[in-house]
Amino acid sequence: MSESSSGSASSSGSASSSGSASSSGRTGADLVVECLAAEGVTHVFGLPGTTIMDLIDSLARQDGIRYLSTRHEQVAGFMADGFSRAGGPLGVCLASRGPGAANLAIAVQNAYDESIPMLVLIGQVPSAIVERRSFEEMDVVAAFRPLCKRVVEVHRPERVPELVQRAVRTAVTGRPGPVVVSLPLDVLQAPAAAAAAPRVRFHAPAPDPGGIAEAARLLAAAERPAIIVGGGARDATALLELAEAAAAPIVSTWLRKNAVPNGHPAFCGPLGYGAHDVSERLVREADVIVALGCRFSEFTTRRWTLVPGSAQLVHVDVDPDELGRVHLPRVGLVSDAAAAARALAAALPPLLADDLERAERRGNRRAALRKEYENAAAPPSTPPRSGTVSSAALVHAVQELADRDGIVLVQDVHTFGPWVARHLAVERPASYYASAGGAMAWGFPAAMGMALARPDQRVVAISGDGSFWMVAQDLETCVRERIPVVNLVVNNFAYGNTRDRQRTAHGGRYHGVFLDNPDFAAYARLLGAHGVRVTDDADLRAAIAEAIAQPGPSVVDVVQDPMEGLPPGLTPPAAR
Repeated sequence: MSESSSGSASSSGSASSSGSASSSGRTGADLVVECLAAEGVTHVFGLPGTTIMDLIDSLARQDGIRYLSTRHEQVAGFMADGFSRAGGPLGVCLASRGPGAANLAIAVQNAYDESIPMLVLIGQVPSAIVERRSFEEMDVVAAFRPLCKRVVEVHRPERVPELVQRAVRTAVTGRPGPVVVSLPLDVLQAPAAAAAAPRVRFHAPAPDPGGIAEAARLLAAAERPAIIVGGGARDATALLELAEAAAAPIVSTWLRKNAVPNGHPAFCGPLGYGAHDVSERLVREADVIVALGCRFSEFTTRRWTLVPGSAQLVHVDVDPDELGRVHLPRVGLVSDAAAAARALAAALPPLLADDLERAERRGNRRAALRKEYENAAAPPSTPPRSGTVSSAALVHAVQELADRDGIVLVQDVHTFGPWVARHLAVERPASYYASAGGAMAWGFPAAMGMALARPDQRVVAISGDGSFWMVAQDLETCVRERIPVVNLVVNNFAYGNTRDRQRTAHGGRYHGVFLDNPDFAAYARLLGAHGVRVTDDADLRAAIAEAIAQPGPSVVDVVQDPMEGLPPGLTPPAAR
């Protein structure tokens, strides 16, 4: 959706970019910054450009919000994503018109697909010259409308509080997502007398009692219940209360295995690429499925073939548009996922009290599924390798990181990802993040944002060499801004996912997938970061420990064989 403030363009629309319309008074740019402060914003990520220089100048004249310049706008967007995702205040990024805005598009679309709240501020050409194809002019509203939750262009400075602060509320309310605000240069430079409004937040909807009662009756009568939790279900305690009350197994959607502690007896793994057979089978066999904060994505559902048509579906989502989009539920609840889970958990005991045999059967079935999952998920044991690092050794080393307090793991899009899905156990809440949006190069910049949101924790990004090299220039930003991210670069000198598809679907005709990489550790040292290269399994743990001990950013260049790839027995899904 889009909206535009009413009224004609400000009379300051022809203001020159060489200076603000009012050299001594408060401007629209000042008002934007005041609105950000009122909304609790603490960090803004961006790259300077003509139409946002007044905003950057306003940020320079206050000390409540930290502005960080990156070397590419996409990185600024991914940093804002990571900052929001890790539980910081709302992540904000900004870019100038045209090319700068276009460079942000990947990060905006990825956040939209992932339901990550983000405020995106884009400078625009002055209103007086719009539609003349002026230098770097872009129709921001038209360009971003399909990529975000909402986009708005402000045409009068007095409407800045209304529209900017509404954009913030929209980003964080309901199904979260990025909201784009286009700010013409004349609005930023014009005198502004309006004031920021107080911060307001809206509460998530509670589940309908009648719907809960109907869903509880279905779940109580089930022989083979299953609970699927997605990115919208972020309260592990509430989810486990429901799993215990229902004696039902829990599986997570693709890349959301941090939804509950993986060691809990109810957890039976993630769905999606790299899923174990048992995780998918318990869904295929289910007679009642409770889906919480789940949108039934392509990978999670094996291209929408996983959920059986015979199953009774209870679908809970804060966004009513998600209910029935893919699978028509027997009961659809527009609700906060945690509130619905708690309500269902409270409603089940009286319904199950008269059928203890059914409850026992369900509990025994869940225990058997859990045992099967534990056996499948155990990391493989392979002989030590020298010359290159094996993925088996790497997953053991990453598991040691996952088990350590104060460590946050961030997984990029890389061939090592299915090893994480199949074999990594995540126990601590909010200690593992991955992006299902598909954007390469998300991991390192998102980790930068997370490190700023959680300065008391050590953030470790796991990236493939292809992804890391797309954004490696912003290691300089890490050094300059003292962001202590550790980068584990899984370096197989290839676009590994595409290489594996060429191996399985194109008869091993490899074309355009093998890379000539530099020594990433030497590159890190060149920029003033810590860098170490590892070519033996035996040296991996010590190198990672050394990197984590550094006060600043680090790169661990984990050298693998160019054909190192998926876990044994796993093949990539066909392109269809």
